[in-house]
Amino acid sequence: MRKLKIGLALGAGAARGWSHIGVINALQRAGIEIDIVAGCSIGSLVG
Repeated sequence: MRKLKIGLALGAGAARGWSHIGVINALQRAGIEIDIVAGCSIGSLVG
């Protein structure tokens, strides 16, 4: 069986955008490996 590829799209939103860091950490703790990341505005800085 092929491994599922996971993509993460991070959006804009100034201070709210920093919450992406917590989401990424939670995904990693759950054992979910992110294969590709895309982002705009603050999401591109976090990603």
